[in-house]
Amino acid sequence: MFSKQENLMLIEEESGWNQIPCLESALLEERPLDDCFGEGGLPVCYWPRDFGNHCCNHWLIIDLDFLYHHPSEFFPRFEEIIRHCKNLKIVTICGSAAQLSYFGITSSRGKNSAKFASYIVGINSMRNAGPIVVETKAVLGRGPTKDIVHHNYV
Repeated sequence: MFSKQENLMLIEEESGWNQIPCLESALLEERPLDDCFGEGGLPVCYWPRDFGNHCCNHWLIIDLDFLYHHPSEFFPRFEEIIRHCKNLKIVTICGSAAQLSYFGITSSRGKNSAKFASYIVGINSMRNAGPIVVETKAVLGRGPTKDIVHHNYV
């Protein structure tokens, strides 16, 4: 792990994934995660919906299975929001293991990426508003063996 030890406590404090059980079922059922968003709840930025907007909330959820952008478009926008959105504390990147692998975020088997971990540490070092937590949720398997592999980066 490339994270500073004092930043590891942020992982549990900031994660909102377990607060919204619908997110995990939508991911496993290959539905868009915005099916889980209602009125009056926790304000989040959601890519693809807010990809071109200047959405700046506490939590950014990125659904790579429905974000139809090339990594060359994705990463500059990703860096921009991390550097300039002072409210941002957590980023959740979800999708099939194939999509996360295509973007270089995990391996094709959902294993964490040392290159992506170094990338997050580098971006966090340039943030004036403190580090953010990036969690990945990669869907592996099919049918009854389908599962979600989780990784956290700070």
